[in-house]
Amino acid sequence: MSHSQPTRSVGIDPIKTALGVFVVLGVVLTAIAGYAILQSVGGLATMSAELGMTLVFGILLVVTAAAVHRATPAR
Repeated sequence: MSHSQPTRSVGIDPIKTALGVFVVLGVVLTAIAGYAILQSVGGLATMSAELGMTLVFGILLVVTAAAVHRATPAR
């Protein structure tokens, strides 16, 4: 009688891969749009206070989401 244990094959999860690709694509497109907005208003020196606060809070939202993702235990 053999006492070998079955091995688990670790495959690539297509749903997680697709979600990762879309998240990266969303971040890249958001960065490109932010750059385009900054260039259309003349750069950081001529940016309005509302647009500046929107950028600051957007960056804080991304940083907070990344921190929560790291701190949340896996199920």
